[in-house]
Amino acid sequence: MTTTTERPPATASARPPWYVPFVGWRVITLLLTLVGIAAVLMRRGIVVSGPLRWTAALAFVGATALAVAALGYTLRPRHVGRVGGFSLDFLIAVVAAFVAFNRMDMFTGLDAVGEAFNDSAGWLLVIVLGWLVSGFRSGQNAAVRTAARWTMLLGVVILALSMGLVPGVVEFISRLIQPEVFPIAVLAVLAGTSARLLWSDAATRFYGSDQRQLEALDGMLFVAPNALGFLAFFAGPLIVSLFISFTEWDGLTDATFVGLRNYADLLSDDLFLRSLRNIVVFGVIAIPLAVAPAVLLASVLNSKLPGMKFFRAVYFLPSIAGVVGVTLIWKQLFDSTVGYVNFAILKVTEWLNALLGSGLDAPQPQWISDTNIALFSVIILFVWQQIGFNTVLFLAGMQGIDGTLYEAAELDGAGPWKKFVNITIPMLRPTTVFVVATTTILALQLFNEPFILQSPSPPSGPGNATLTPVIYLYQNAFQEFEIGYASAVAWALFLLIFGVTLLYFRRSREDGVLTT
Repeated sequence: MTTTTERPPATASARPPWYVPFVGWRVITLLLTLVGIAAVLMRRGIVVSGPLRWTAALAFVGATALAVAALGYTLRPRHVGRVGGFSLDFLIAVVAAFVAFNRMDMFTGLDAVGEAFNDSAGWLLVIVLGWLVSGFRSGQNAAVRTAARWTMLLGVVILALSMGLVPGVVEFISRLIQPEVFPIAVLAVLAGTSARLLWSDAATRFYGSDQRQLEALDGMLFVAPNALGFLAFFAGPLIVSLFISFTEWDGLTDATFVGLRNYADLLSDDLFLRSLRNIVVFGVIAIPLAVAPAVLLASVLNSKLPGMKFFRAVYFLPSIAGVVGVTLIWKQLFDSTVGYVNFAILKVTEWLNALLGSGLDAPQPQWISDTNIALFSVIILFVWQQIGFNTVLFLAGMQGIDGTLYEAAELDGAGPWKKFVNITIPMLRPTTVFVVATTTILALQLFNEPFILQSPSPPSGPGNATLTPVIYLYQNAFQEFEIGYASAVAWALFLLIFGVTLLYFRRSREDGVLTT
């Protein structure tokens, strides 16, 4: 294990020539974040309102804290200042470039660029031909290689001309120098230049970064695209939805802050409570049916019988099939008039009557439209889809069990059932915890199956028999346009799922199944 020590602050004589303008840039970024907070709160130049406004203010507050840390640890200097400054500059460069391109209407012209490239793609053959010729250097003279490189250059020029890049560049420059775009573009360039400087060897020497810190900085750069996507498409909307849940908002007009009223209303909302009751009943029945048979199937598929690989693939197919297509097929199967489920019940009853000489009447359930069994039809579909995936997980767990345990049990005279009960089941407990937890999460998030089965009728089903919290969220958000109340439903469901999952893992850790 290597230890690192903080390098003492650089003296004035040891500071690089770019130190003073760089500190000035750090001050500018701090002022920009403060101006951003003021602009959002005072609604000056920031076209956001309601929850988005407070989310933007929170983002600027975080950027301000990062700017303060970057400035303070740059004045010392310490490596943490380099990391903070690099992160802030990278974010500023990306956001400013995006805003600039958006104001230039660059994103609307990407389709035209793609069509132009497709029409001119034939000239790529000239470029590839020149590259191939220049790559085979053995036995060639300098003249041939030079001719190949000129061929590549000629192909690039012709491709650019055929795509119309020259007038495109002129148009790009004319849009770039517009007063509402140019300052933002300059900000993006300055932030990008600063980020590049902080990633240089000169910054390494100035901040005294060691090898481990350099590798961490490189890792930050590599994960930056994924981190930005996470912030933009997951963390950001998540925070916005939390703010929205404390408001009354229809998504169009200004939001009205109502505090905890939405959450209080949930406690007395009959439809929400009905959805919770439905999902609890669904989970109590569906989860054991999707888990217990999967263990037995995995035990059979783990045997040495011929054709087991084929059956493994067959059982796994429902979990990878498209949920829409599969649900539509089951909707046809459940049809009370022409569905094959009722047809099979009819034929089995006729066979029993002929065999036993009885006069049984064949039941013909209204699978989707009957209040009493509509939820059960969803359970059948869910279990059918999930059991194959759980089987594969249990099969992987069984194949990881030490074979010597079974050999020792056989020497003691244990049969297949005793080995299964006393060895397989206990050794599968970590896998069982994972399977039960994931199946529970999927059950609590139930939406697709009842939504498609009941279509074109309301997805809540007859008498709200198939109403689930996610369906209730959908109805409030996209049918009633009560975005604030729907967000409260979403966060209530999140707390339910988080609590159940935490309970699973905590109980398993107490039993010694999972270790920290």
